Amino acid sequence: MKKLIALLSAVMLTVTCTACSKQKDSPEMKIAVICKSTDPYWDSVKKAVEDAESELDVSVSYTAPEKEDYQKQIDLVNQAVSDGAQAIVLAPVVMDEMNDALSQVIQKGIPVITIDSDISLETRTAFIGTQNESASAVAGRYVKEIAEKDSVVAVLTHDSASQTAQQRTSGFVSSFDTADGIQLLEPVDCGGDSAKTKDTAVQMITENPEIDILYATNQPTTIGACQAVNSLVKDGTISEGQVQVVGFDYFDGADADINNGTLAGVIVQNPYNMGYFGVMAASYLLKGQEIPSAMMDTGIALVTEENLNHEDIQFMIHPVG
Repeated sequence: MKKLIALLSAVMLTVTCTACSKQKDSPEMKIAVICKSTDPYWDSVKKAVEDAESELDVSVSYTAPEKEDYQKQIDLVNQAVSDGAQAIVLAPVVMDEMNDALSQVIQKGIPVITIDSDISLETRTAFIGTQNESASAVAGRYVKEIAEKDSVVAVLTHDSASQTAQQRTSGFVSSFDTADGIQLLEPVDCGGDSAKTKDTAVQMITENPEIDILYATNQPTTIGACQAVNSLVKDGTISEGQVQVVGFDYFDGADADINNGTLAGVIVQNPYNMGYFGVMAASYLLKGQEIPSAMMDTGIALVTEENLNHEDIQFMIHPVG
């Protein structure tokens, strides 16, 4: 893992070995990492932050609200500043609503780096994460590969106000045209909740039996969509393989859903890289070094039954070991 991180570091941040070495004689650099929630998706980020703290010789605090709540994130940002944080690495829940609070932080000379999702505040220093428009277009092209000409696709988003959901919806939708002969239903906001997504998907499929594919834009939505399909197969409402899911983010139990045909494909992000490079970029700023790019793509993979057991795919799925 360390060799991979070192290689990616050289490519993405263009640094020398001297810059990567520990600086025991330098003043302690305090970096605050604030994620969206305590959802298991963020475990990889937390592990990366811990690794970066050790390897880069910085002091890092890691916090997140229990559930996605931008007001609580603002409270955590303010608390981090009060505790002496010199840089903030933030996975924002929303795109606009935190701008005023973050602008005040930046005016104090504290850089803000966003990971996973971005904000619309131009003075934030950098965004490190998945390029969601292109990633969702990969999902769209894959749907066109597996879908019949007259297929009907339901789009289940996790939060219509979220930049991430907006980009993963628009990138997916824009990959289709009328010549494809595939009907896309109007996107439905499921609130990023797996139980709500399951109930919504069950109702949609029951009322619209012509639906062939469910596209889901994040982990809880993908989980809920798979649960809906599995429950309808179990009670005999639909046959096995009649409805498939294409979604975002791996989850515990996804192997079974891939192998039984429920989950035809899932976009796997690299949250470990988001956390590691977020801390790394913050440390460079505090050392007076420049970040060569304000946008850093941490990469994705489309995981299907065909490549599930490939070594590189397994590393992306289970980066924390």
